[in-house]
Amino acid sequence: MEELEVFRSRREREEERRKERSHHDVRDEVFDRRTLLAISRLVSRDLLQQVDFSISTGKVANVFRVTSAEGPRALKVYRVGNAVFRSMPPYLLHDLREEVGSNSFGRLVFAWARREFMALKKCREADVPVPEPIEWYRNLLLMSFVGKDGLPFPTLIKSEVKNPEKLCRELCTIVRKMTRGAELVHGDLSPYNLLYDGRHLTLIDMGESLPVSHPQAAALLRRDAANFAHYFGRLGLTIGPDELFAKMGGDRFA
Repeated sequence: MEELEVFRSRREREEERRKERSHHDVRDEVFDRRTLLAISRLVSRDLLQQVDFSISTGKVANVFRVTSAEGPRALKVYRVGNAVFRSMPPYLLHDLREEVGSNSFGRLVFAWARREFMALKKCREADVPVPEPIEWYRNLLLMSFVGKDGLPFPTLIKSEVKNPEKLCRELCTIVRKMTRGAELVHGDLSPYNLLYDGRHLTLIDMGESLPVSHPQAAALLRRDAANFAHYFGRLGLTIGPDELFAKMGGDRFA
């Protein structure tokens, strides 16, 4: 019988400590005192009972599954700090500063969370498949949970697509409803920002959305169309970015 290795190597111990430090850094960055107080406010209002586990980690926000009396929900926590704004498009930072009339990082982040909350409401009204916005408070955005058996649906980028043509038609319908009905452009549309249950798509991460009247709207929609033309090309479906742009509602900019 081979002798069990009781002691780990120095490299393994250092790697474990590095991962632990990284975990604590993220935890402290996301759940600072102000955020914990904000979460307690939602708990006191019976909107959630506990934070269960992390669903996704991004440059500006983390999403967690939480438990409520009605079942699982999703809680998006925007980080508060100047590092967040390094990843923010200049047009968005300008818009937020105009909205709050301040350079306060906290107020800008709160306005950003509210911006996504309002975008989700507009999309729901326009029959765009997005999570239902339940509450916005400071840097917190509480939404319906999109998944099955307590687990979130995977993003499109991590999913197997058996019928690219059908998927393309559904995507164009969704984005066109958003452009025409909600009068919004996503601003950061990609296979990473769509959930896929194997049959249908759900659009997420609306924080960078902007009205179609914005000077950058057409350019951003064209960029999204070009990205998805490339994505569908990798799936064996040939469709040009101009055609996608028009099908996604870009013809309104003509």
